[in-house]
Amino acid sequence: MVKKLLFASVVLLGFLAVPRSAMAGCTTDLIDCYGRAAKEDSFWTRSAMGLDCELDYVDCVRRRLIGS
Repeated sequence: MVKKLLFASVVLLGFLAVPRSAMAGCTTDLIDCYGRAAKEDSFWTRSAMGLDCELDYVDCVRRRLIGS
């Protein structure tokens, strides 16, 4: 019984670990945002834009997984 429960838990965790297709849009947006940030000349502006990209990505993934 314990082995079956453990196996079912591992399978369930495997399904939860697979990236969802909804996150693909978030990742594409992140890559595009990094591209725009990389074109900046100033180190500080580029760094701030990169951080903003990451915050937007986290927000996008949160909205896709949890909802608005």
